Order: sequence, then structure tokens, then C-alpha cells
Amino acid sequence: MGALTVAELSNSAAQAAEPARTSRYMPKPGGVDPLGLRQINFDLMDEVLPGVNNVAQHIRPFTVVTWAWHRAAICARKLGKTSIFVAELQDFVDRVEVIYTWSQFLRNPTASLPGRDVLAPIIADKGYVFGGDEWRRRKEIRRYSTSLSAPVNYGPGLKSLGWLAPDPKGTGAMIPNPAAGNALAAFEEEIASHLNHAAFNQFGAVELTSSEVEKLAENWALEQPTLAERQFTAEALFGEFAPPKRRGGTKLVISAIEYFGSSVDVNAVRRTMCGAPTNFNPSLDLQPFEQAWRTLQIRQVFRLVLEALFHWTVLQLDDGPKTTKALVRLFLEKSGDAPSASEWFGSVDQEFLGPVDWLDRLALTLSNQGKIDELPGLIRAALAACITEAPDKPGFERHDRLPLARARSEVKARQNEPADVFLVHVLESWVFGQHVYWSLGRGLADARARDKTILRLKVILEESGWTLAPGVAANQRNAPSATPDRLETMISLLREAGAIL
Repeated sequence: MGALTVAELSNSAAQAAEPARTSRYMPKPGGVDPLGLRQINFDLMDEVLPGVNNVAQHIRPFTVVTWAWHRAAICARKLGKTSIFVAELQDFVDRVEVIYTWSQFLRNPTASLPGRDVLAPIIADKGYVFGGDEWRRRKEIRRYSTSLSAPVNYGPGLKSLGWLAPDPKGTGAMIPNPAAGNALAAFEEEIASHLNHAAFNQFGAVELTSSEVEKLAENWALEQPTLAERQFTAEALFGEFAPPKRRGGTKLVISAIEYFGSSVDVNAVRRTMCGAPTNFNPSLDLQPFEQAWRTLQIRQVFRLVLEALFHWTVLQLDDGPKTTKALVRLFLEKSGDAPSASEWFGSVDQEFLGPVDWLDRLALTLSNQGKIDELPGLIRAALAACITEAPDKPGFERHDRLPLARARSEVKARQNEPADVFLVHVLESWVFGQHVYWSLGRGLADARARDKTILRLKVILEESGWTLAPGVAANQRNAPSATPDRLETMISLLREAGAIL
């Protein structure tokens, strides 16, 4: 049964003669941002490596999609069409995308491209007709999830890296960047022997056999972009027409790799880019980007520390409700006590670690259930490190996303309070307060949009204290992890572009 409208609900209520039992409502627990802190991570990433995401790690898919729009326009002109529905052009592009990913999965079943499961029936069959109701359904399924052009895949990078631009006439079509002309021409030479096929020359229904697709696979192999494709990508990442932030951030990556001597260990490059405790000291023009990168990683630690504290707290509620004070007592038993908030932070005996080291330690402890008793002590030390490096003033961060500067000012204002009193504030404001605020706010937004029905709220306050929300099972309390920071994507693109080894 579909969702009832307000009018239907009102009519039903008006006709009811007595109370009635409703059907049992079982919302699906979920939500990946329990404290509402992750958006700042993404905003900070845009200060260093804008225009890329964590999925689009290869050059060739950018070329394929751009070429598909280019080829669709050529086909329209060859057919003598003075105007054409954008839906026909999009259908052509969708077809090319599927043929490409199909061919690469035939060539390598583990190819790092989206859509393997969705395309499994086609891959297993001997052929496919790109037309009819089944094809229309398949396109809709792929549109916002597994297609190369989807917003979660190569779609944003196609625009931000300058491969495609929206038609200025507002038709909805995409126009290839003239600067990518050499890349498209070189790519087309690679598949020249296959260009006579109807799939690349006409609109409407087209049939391909698996053997035809398999013959095409090596000619446009995922890992083998042409020199012209590599050159255009390099220009897009750190060349003259790259935006200043991406140019500076990418050059910082290259500089750190040159200093470290390898790009293989991504985490070592990440650590090097932060500067101290390494001896990496980039050129003067790259130092603002080094600081921006370090700020991003410190914010990563702060977010992960608070989510780790929330995770630990939720685990303590397995055996029943607990007050905030009871939770704080348990936490101090494991993390160590101190007379005051300032001493609780200041008495942490720690070696000099960088933000990436703290991320590594948190990740290792969170991933090992046997180390859960070590988590409070690690949270204490990592939180102290974050407050030490916190800025005096917030940047563009919203106040309700708990900027580090706000956390630092609250620590300073409460530094003479007993440690347990201060930690009550941390739990109630920084953890539970953030969780309830964002869980309810997003739940209301979902309801207004009549979209998702996700129970994001994992804890609720009763007379006896904090308790688990109904439906929050053990498998819904997965340990948090750091947000990918696009570095792996950037290194992959730079390596394919020939800018690094």
C-alpha cells in the first residue's frame, strides 16, 4: 500500500467511530553521519583537491563519455537532422557507456568500473538489444547509481575537469570541450576499426553480440589512455586552465611524492603532505596548501574521535539505560582521570604524532573488537591533539557542525572544571546533542520530501537515562571510519597521466 495523502488521512479520521490499532511501523535504521560532522570534511577537501571524488580514478571513462556526446552530435548531423531530442542523444551516450563497461568486464571481471552487478545479466548472455522496455528500465536503474555519468561516479568530474560543459542553449545536452579535441581524436583512432558498427552510427534500437563487444575490449582498454588523453588530464589537474586550488593541491601531492620517493604507499604520501612530524617542507607557494591539507586531516581526526566516543557509548547501553554521569564514570575508569579539564588534556603522555598517525591508531582500534577497552584512552589522547592544533577562529564551518574553533573555545572556558563535569558537557553537547539535532532534522527533511524512511536516531533519553532507540540492533552499530579524502583518486589519475611514477 502506498503512502496516504493528508486528505485521505483526514477523511479516514472523520469516518472513524472508535480507536483502531495501526499497522506496526518498523523504520529501517541507518544513517552514515550520526553527528552531522562529515560535511566539513568535504568542504575542506574542496580547499585542496576540488573537482574529483573517490570513485573516478581512471582517465579512459572521462574520454569515453565525452566522445559519446561528440559522436552523437556527429551522427545527428550525418542524418541531416537540424534538431534532435536530447533524449535521443542521451540514449546514444547511455548505449556507449554500457558497451564500454560490458567490454571491460569481459576483458577483466574485476575491472574498477561501476555497474558490474547491474550488468551481470548482459555479461552472461550472448547478446543484447539496446531498445525496448527492458533497455528503458535498465537506463533508469543506472541513471543515478551505476552509470559512468552518474553524480556518484564520473559525472561531476566530467564537468569540473573540463571534459564536458552544458549546452549554453539550455537544451540539456552536453558539449565536449574543444581543448579535449586532440584527446578525442586519438581515442577514436584506437577504435577506428569498429566505427562502422550501427551502435556508433545510428539512433534507436541496436543489437550487439557478446563476441562483437569482446573484440572491441582491448582497443579502448581501461588502463591504456593515449598520450593526448594523458596530456589533457595533466592540464586539467595542474595545468594553466586548472583552478588555483586544484593546481596548488595537485602540485603539493606531486611534491610530497617526489620527497617521499614513491606513490605506492598512499598513506605515507598522506602523512608526508601534512608536514610535521616528517621533514617535508614544500616550496613557499605550496605551504598554504600544506596547511589546508593538515587542517583537513586534523578535522578528520576530530570527527572520528567524536564518532568513536559515540560508538563506545552506544556499546555501553547494550545492558540497559545509563545516565550521562554513569557513562562518564565508565569512560574515566578506562581513559584515566584528572582534577580538571585542562589537566585531563595536558597530562596525556604521548609521543609527537601527526594527524594521520592518530587516524591510523583510531582505525586499528575501532576495527578490532578485542581492543575496545583501549578506545577511551586513545580517544582522550587524540582529542587532546586535536584541541592543541585547533584554530582560534572558525573558517566557513557552520556553528551547528561543531567547528574545531568552537570546541577549543569551550575547552578554554571550562578548563578549570573537574574532568567529569567537563566530560558531561562533551557527551551531552558534542555527542548526544549533535546526534539528536541532526538525526531529527534529517528525519523531518525526509518526511517533507516523502522520500526515505530511515531511523537515524540511535539513542533516546528516558527517565532512567540514555537508552538504545527501538530497532537499533547490534549490526546497526558498525564502527565509524575516516572519510576518504580523494588522495588515492588523485594519485591514480596522476600516475595514468604520466606526472608521477
